[in-house]
Amino acid sequence: MGNRGQADAAENHALRGIVFAALGGICWGFSGNCAQLLTAGMGVPVMWITPFRLTAAAVIFLLVCVVREPRNLLAALRDSRSLLYIAGFALLGVLLTQVSYLSAIAYTNAGTGTVLERTGLVLIMGYVCLRTRRLPHPREAAGLVLAIGGTVIIATQGDLTGLSIAPMGLIWGLVSAVALAFYTLMPGKPLAKWGSFIVTGIAMALGGSVSMVAVQPWNLNVTATPEVVGIMALMVLVGTFAAYLFYLQGIADAGPVRAGLVGCVEPVSATIISAVWLGTTVSVMDIIGCAMIVAMVFLVTEREDGAGREATPYDGARGPMSLFQGRASELGYYAARQATRDDVPRLKELLADGRHAMAALGVKEGTKRYPSSRRLLRAVDAGSVYVVVSNPAWLGVEAREPEEAPTEPKGESRVIGMFDVDVEGDAAYEEGRGLTWITEGDGNYGALHWVNVEPSARRCGVGAYILGTAQRIARDAGCHNLCCDVYEANAPMRDLLVREGWTVAGTIALRDWHGHESHRLIYEKLYW
Repeated sequence: MGNRGQADAAENHALRGIVFAALGGICWGFSGNCAQLLTAGMGVPVMWITPFRLTAAAVIFLLVCVVREPRNLLAALRDSRSLLYIAGFALLGVLLTQVSYLSAIAYTNAGTGTVLERTGLVLIMGYVCLRTRRLPHPREAAGLVLAIGGTVIIATQGDLTGLSIAPMGLIWGLVSAVALAFYTLMPGKPLAKWGSFIVTGIAMALGGSVSMVAVQPWNLNVTATPEVVGIMALMVLVGTFAAYLFYLQGIADAGPVRAGLVGCVEPVSATIISAVWLGTTVSVMDIIGCAMIVAMVFLVTEREDGAGREATPYDGARGPMSLFQGRASELGYYAARQATRDDVPRLKELLADGRHAMAALGVKEGTKRYPSSRRLLRAVDAGSVYVVVSNPAWLGVEAREPEEAPTEPKGESRVIGMFDVDVEGDAAYEEGRGLTWITEGDGNYGALHWVNVEPSARRCGVGAYILGTAQRIARDAGCHNLCCDVYEANAPMRDLLVREGWTVAGTIALRDWHGHESHRLIYEKLYW
């Protein structure tokens, strides 16, 4: 993709992010009206709403993940670095924003609490500018003024004397501003890697669990009438599930600065929904404040001149990121390309890592190293060996088909895995014992060998990516199915093959030149 194509892709995804951030703000505005009905109209305490709201939404998110991408959910739960970010996001972002914002309102009023919370936009912009070593773009600075100004006008109705700030209210308001910054900035890398469904589901499960234990809402005197249950259901589905999903997708696509600014449509949507649904009167100040925020949205929708060429990791997604998904291979986190002779030293290191892993599993491979250096070179020259390259998604490096990949990885890319696909099959498989092929054995199959992943990249989805890529290579070469052999003691690889839909076809016994015999299981994956 050329520079112009990359810039167009960046613009398209930034625009999509702005739309989703706005949708998130609109859904939060709807949630505010639901909260008003529950608390003011039905006497339901806020501390009862928060834990049930988060827990119910977490159940929905995680159920969707289990149905749509269970392997990615399990991989994310094993990704300790991402879990650390998500845990911080859950406690300092999701949970703290709700507690601090509502506490600020309790000590002051709704208008003052909203204004104090929105000062977090200054923190967001300041952090991004410091991290990327730049000054705010003129549109960003103007958008910040319009966003905060519009919020102040709607919240105070133009009467700044209404901002009566008690000491505890000021403290909680400043905490809510910091929480808003955490909420917007912390999930960036997990979102790029795992997507908004998985990140939000895990974060809400953590936040909901903590709030359930801390508050114990079942001890509160609340009668769950049909009206209460109905409004809570709307609040969970629209004001929580949809709101968080849309807003976090907005962060991933458009970056935290623009998503945070556009999220200020929340008071606009709350005002309009309140007028239509609850019959609240709309004042002239409401209209002026709404107009300022709408103007801000249009202002930040377009990049500065040349910003596309100077994109930073905090400007949002660059490539064709899958909507609401974050599977690493789909986001360009991994890419595959044919190995070259320059890769041979790294290939030997990966093969050595693989031998150490097999020894740790109790596999005795004998004294002769396989494959030999000569055989490895022949396979590389024949084009059957591929390397897996790590391309951090926030660097904007897109995943490519193996044949389209550059011979040299770009940026901070590194080779983290390898595999070999022999589209001519493997003659040794014909001598297997107890073979029961899915196919009728027409010989038109590919053989997958030498799957190795560096230790630091294991349990991060690389194995599943290798299997999927190898299957595509074999299928494109006209193979009806793909086969591989695995040591019986290699439980991790056997479990992965079963999860990916492979079946055991039989066993094979291989002898080395010392007469040492090793038994392996043959697995098969059918395409047609």
